[in-house]
Amino acid sequence: MITHQITANIPDAYYDTVVTMFKGLGIDYNVKPKKAAKARATSQPEPDSKEYVLNSICQGMKEVRLWEQGKLKLPTLEEALNEL
Repeated sequence: MITHQITANIPDAYYDTVVTMFKGLGIDYNVKPKKAAKARATSQPEPDSKEYVLNSICQGMKEVRLWEQGKLKLPTLEEALNEL
């Protein structure tokens, strides 16, 4: 398997989101902090923030993986429409 290495400077505000995305995709990663890490807030991001959108995408990707592995049963189109 061919692999590629990417080096990126991630702002502290996006760090947790990027790590969550990498974990969701099954990507191996190494972290080399440039300065002392600050305590991270554990509150939920605002619904209109980039972090919220990225977290939602990551959660969706995890669900697709589980569905592909047969570990998650998704509702049929009819069931989904009935919920509306």
